[in-house]
Amino acid sequence: MRGLKRAGALLLACAVVLWSCQKQEGSKDGEAPLVVVTTTMIASAAQEIGGDAVQVRAIMRAGGDPHLYQPRPSDAKLVNQSALVLTSGLHLEGWIDDLVRNAGGERRVLAVSQGVDAISMEGSPGGVDPHFWFDLQAWSIASQNITAALAALYPAGSPKAAAIMARGQAYQARMARMHTWAKQGVGSIPRAQRILITSHDAFHYFGRAYDIEVVGIQGVSTEQQASQRDVANVIELVRERQARAIFVESSVNPALIKQVARETGVKVSGPLYSDSVGLPESGAHTMALMFQKNMEAIVTGLGGSYEPFNEDAP
Repeated sequence: MRGLKRAGALLLACAVVLWSCQKQEGSKDGEAPLVVVTTTMIASAAQEIGGDAVQVRAIMRAGGDPHLYQPRPSDAKLVNQSALVLTSGLHLEGWIDDLVRNAGGERRVLAVSQGVDAISMEGSPGGVDPHFWFDLQAWSIASQNITAALAALYPAGSPKAAAIMARGQAYQARMARMHTWAKQGVGSIPRAQRILITSHDAFHYFGRAYDIEVVGIQGVSTEQQASQRDVANVIELVRERQARAIFVESSVNPALIKQVARETGVKVSGPLYSDSVGLPESGAHTMALMFQKNMEAIVTGLGGSYEPFNEDAP
């Protein structure tokens, strides 16, 4: 793995030299400015809020794992041509600083998690949990940051800046309604069954926001390896709490969850979408739909009463 990382870094560095020696293209006259984002969740929000006023390109692809991602030479070219880069922050993308620094040219780089009340987590990169998007109030803060950054690509008060601001406000209002809906859904799960056991520690913000205990077999980053002691502890917990279900994740190897299921006979539910939105055919291909799919799996899997989110509710 280390050899592959070194080889990938060398290839990227060579490509960066080539791109940086070329004239930075940016957006051509009359074209919407190019906004490069790291994760698929940010891409979803930026596309909805930016509309046709921006071109949004995501470095990550649906189903990808930002913890393990290795930048490609094409990523350097993309960043070199961008007017703005939006990252998740909180040490999620350990690879992004080198990519931006070496890509050449100048543009604003914004971590959309600025202002979020981060959860401290010992042993995780930077000592914080980066998975803030599962608390929709925290995600609403991120959407405000995205809105302001996109609007700033145009003169203040211009029609396109105003349209971006209006779409951003509508997006934040929808997140507020969905937050209330999520609290009601998790609240329908009987208290004794309100424990969410997953492949890795991606749902602590969800647990804090919606009052449910969360346990992951792996650590916050999928680079961290779970020990057999970790697995044994989860097996013991499943038996002790008589957990109704445990959950696989779409972008994480399901082997450990399946091992727990074999040892305990507990039902495997999901997949939950943790570090990426789903493919188009999954019905979880936007940030909002990803959250709703997770809610459906969690509430039904743990014995609650699931009611679909009403997009048209006031």
